[in-house]
Amino acid sequence: MKKNRFNLSLPFVVLFFCFIISQAQKVAVPISSYGVWDRGGGVEDYSDPKADFVLGIEVSATWAEVQPNGPGKFDFSEFQKVLDKAAMYHKIVKVSVNVGPNSPLWLYDNGVPLVKVISDKPEKHAVKFANYPYYLNETHKKYYFELIKQFSLFLRNQPKNKFDCIAFVQVKTGATGDEAPYKGEPEDGKFAINKKTEWEKYRLEAFAQFKKYFNDVADRQIVLTFNNVDPVKHPIAYNWVMNTIDPKIGFGIKGGAYNRGHHLTGEQSFKEQWNPYLINPKGMKLFSASEMDESWRQPIFNINTELGFYWSALSGINTGLSSYNCSKKAIQYALGHPEIRDIFKMYNKYAQQVYPASATTAFSVFHEGLNAADTIKFSEKTFGKAKEKNLERYTNICNAYASRGAKMDDLESATIGQVNQRERQKGYNDVGWDIAEGNYERFLTQINPDKTSIGLFRVHGTIDKKSTKYDRFARSFENATGKNAMYFKFDDEMFAASKPKSLKFTIIWLDKNAGSTWALKYNKGMNTALEVKGKGDDKWKTAVIDVADIELNHKGELGSDFILVNTDNVDDIFNGIEVDIQRK
Repeated sequence: MKKNRFNLSLPFVVLFFCFIISQAQKVAVPISSYGVWDRGGGVEDYSDPKADFVLGIEVSATWAEVQPNGPGKFDFSEFQKVLDKAAMYHKIVKVSVNVGPNSPLWLYDNGVPLVKVISDKPEKHAVKFANYPYYLNETHKKYYFELIKQFSLFLRNQPKNKFDCIAFVQVKTGATGDEAPYKGEPEDGKFAINKKTEWEKYRLEAFAQFKKYFNDVADRQIVLTFNNVDPVKHPIAYNWVMNTIDPKIGFGIKGGAYNRGHHLTGEQSFKEQWNPYLINPKGMKLFSASEMDESWRQPIFNINTELGFYWSALSGINTGLSSYNCSKKAIQYALGHPEIRDIFKMYNKYAQQVYPASATTAFSVFHEGLNAADTIKFSEKTFGKAKEKNLERYTNICNAYASRGAKMDDLESATIGQVNQRERQKGYNDVGWDIAEGNYERFLTQINPDKTSIGLFRVHGTIDKKSTKYDRFARSFENATGKNAMYFKFDDEMFAASKPKSLKFTIIWLDKNAGSTWALKYNKGMNTALEVKGKGDDKWKTAVIDVADIELNHKGELGSDFILVNTDNVDDIFNGIEVDIQRK
């Protein structure tokens, strides 16, 4: 057990998790739809082949848009357009209505008090969220609950082909999806709402209405997702959803994510806490989703945008992310850049590998993260006290790996948390607190990676716009220390029922040294699938080979199924291995 690492309990994870959906919801979000989703408006024409990487759609409208003219009529046309499009192009849809400051102005002419707020962030919210209803007013509740009822009737009365496109409805009770009544404090104190008592009571009233109209119906039930229901900060809401929602229907929880960058604080603990429920779960089956907001437009991401998307996508995969919900501008950027579309297609392919027995792909992308919270690999005696704010410890660890390319471009940002890191960090850090440590893998494991190879950082030196996405991390042989073979094994369940018809190996490697040789061997090293000799042009290359007679019994050296072997004394460098499976 590693000391001084975050011990993530459910409360912490809820804050950083976007959607967790129970096993009963598996039909709502099929594994075939795990992948990149459009948060809304990114794709104009889904018949465009360039948009084939988008598997799902998010649509929301404001209450003011749904009821612009008064309490008598409802206009759900924006939702209808998206459902029509989803049915036509075989997509699934997440739906929600924004209330609170997005409520219609006619409310305030019909008995609902108008609340003006002193904004926490006036530069962002003073104009955008100028008006709020007094939520506890009974007239407001009457109109709001009728909105919930009519929204349910609209969705549940869709033709079957369109109803089947509805994945889930996000419950929204306050300011946007943040589930707070106000983004600031009311100017008039009489409209203040106690968040621990009055607000929670109001939310439960709203929850009950959503449950009544979306769950407690004879047929065509629709799954709900909730925000701010963690057991410590919101115990009342937590107890309500855990004890009131029918487990046969299930529900979702909204939070945050690790697909907006790489080497963000908390990655490793998040993975250890939740991947057992997300990847090949043995009990409770969870679904996770996260938004790609405007983080991709921040300075650190734009050092090299392709590299940023590549390692962010892999970071999401590493933490079990199922659905990667991209902003309109990110989707549009991808439509104009084929290299980003290729990354998103890679994400789709990898995200859908949930159960090893039916997987069509396994992979190991090489990476080493220097986790300052790990006191076993980095002892306090050698590197300093393992405290998150101890910058000297980060520096000492980085110095120990400097010969492999490790650097700290923005030392102070290593300690400011993942939200601020995405917004403020100016360069890459190879040491972090509770960051992902090893390779990014799914059903293919490198055995003892640090004992049989060495991790590399910034393979071609300083990362800039001319760098390739593979330059960020890699692994290498190290002949000087006897590290001349990398050993790999497939998940135990992957081929337990039957052997595959064939395996297609794709190996990405750096052709750095003219005449250097390496090989792919299998069946206890007796069979050679591939022999490669370098030209020395210093370019990343791809080697591909099909193998049909591999034994797959973990009986190779160190319990391996196959090996990458250095066949001379020159150190070769690799990005990773992907294995496509053709099953019988």
